[in-house]
Amino acid sequence: MGGRFVTAAVTVLVVASCAGCFGSNKVTEKTARITVDNNTRTSHDITCNQVQWLLTANIAAAPANVRVSLNLDSEKPKLQSVNIDNFAGFTGVADVGAGNAKAVFADGRYTITGTAEGSQVNDPRVSLTAPFKIEVGC
Repeated sequence: MGGRFVTAAVTVLVVASCAGCFGSNKVTEKTARITVDNNTRTSHDITCNQVQWLLTANIAAAPANVRVSLNLDSEKPKLQSVNIDNFAGFTGVADVGAGNAKAVFADGRYTITGTAEGSQVNDPRVSLTAPFKIEVGC
């Protein structure tokens, strides 16, 4: 009888420890999923800083770096800028003067979508526009 209890307890511990091991594509805190022009990467190398109402998320996805700046002083976040550096060979920006983007906060994460204006790293003379989506938990 005691053996069954031990077996049951071990089974419960194994199942509980693996809850969430499978399934969900949801981005959690300190995780980012970045898609630029249909190229997707996930990163856990995120630094989030907030000074007053300005939130900055720096995301490293070697060799790429992505920086998002959001203004949080209203009911919903307003994008200040997105800087994409060497993501799948693309370097570009979306801000007030270039590209377009919007930010939404839901389920503990920010989702920023839009288009960035920039160029390919190997040919910076040619201007390009690339769609992007960034999901980041800060």
